[in-house]
Amino acid sequence: MKLITGGKDLSELIETITWAGDTKQVARTLKFTVAKNKQDKNFPAVIINEGDEVILQDDAGKDIFGGIIFDIDKAAASRVESYLAYDLMFYINNSDINQLFDGTPETIVPEICRELGIDAGEMAVTGIHVSVPCFGKKAYEAIMMAYTAASKKNGSKYIPLMANINKVSVVEKGKLCGAVMTGDYNLIEATYKSTLQNLVNRILITDKSNNVVKIVEDTASIQKYGLVQRTLKQNDGEDAAADAQKMLVTTKGSASVSGIPNDFRAVSGYSIIVQETDTGLYGQFYIESDNHTFSAGKAQMDLTLAFENLMDEKEIENS
Repeated sequence: MKLITGGKDLSELIETITWAGDTKQVARTLKFTVAKNKQDKNFPAVIINEGDEVILQDDAGKDIFGGIIFDIDKAAASRVESYLAYDLMFYINNSDINQLFDGTPETIVPEICRELGIDAGEMAVTGIHVSVPCFGKKAYEAIMMAYTAASKKNGSKYIPLMANINKVSVVEKGKLCGAVMTGDYNLIEATYKSTLQNLVNRILITDKSNNVVKIVEDTASIQKYGLVQRTLKQNDGEDAAADAQKMLVTTKGSASVSGIPNDFRAVSGYSIIVQETDTGLYGQFYIESDNHTFSAGKAQMDLTLAFENLMDEKEIENS
């Protein structure tokens, strides 16, 4: 591993590195600690400031992460200094847009990038025309509003991320990353939990006068687990059946896996193949969050998995 900032390779001074991402967050992060020794005059002094660029490379010199230093933590009694960097999606998530966009999502996103001075990479092609009013909205919201509108029509799921360390791209969420984790090869731990605590198997759809106009239910779930119902009010002229269907929940599962060696392909937004018989985790799972940790010459990845491929949907608001 190489960690480069200010044109200098700091790898020999790095104690730990954690490269992480989460589908519920926008920007990937890089946390690292640098050794210090004020008592030794020959010990290299490291100067890193807020706003400095940092690049993480693998052993072959391929760029894995590029970002900007945002947080610096120092303590007099500590033998390390800690740094936190975000990739350029930080600017997408924290910058406002005030514009009406008209076109396909794949043409709208490069417009947003140009306004923010960020390079645009490859965009998932939809061919679906959308009109997106984004007045006082975050750039990330604008991107997701455009692709959510397309998703409603073609059923695909999308997620924005940084490609080639400095280009904003949008990919189809849930594609296989190519990594495989098995109990007899690289899997060191796997956990699985299922729960009925979120059970909802009947939705009463009501009008503005609170009259029940439609019922959406999962009869098999009711017979097996008992009845838990909710109400959903629909607006005049609308059919809330699709939204009611989304509210139905039976058993809900969660899982996590840990493995060595590290695989840089296994990142949030993609899916992975897991084969572990004790927990029953066998098949394709969606990576919701990932932590890739490097310390003392060892590398480990910890993944939180989902059983459904869900998109961070942002609806276009009616003007």
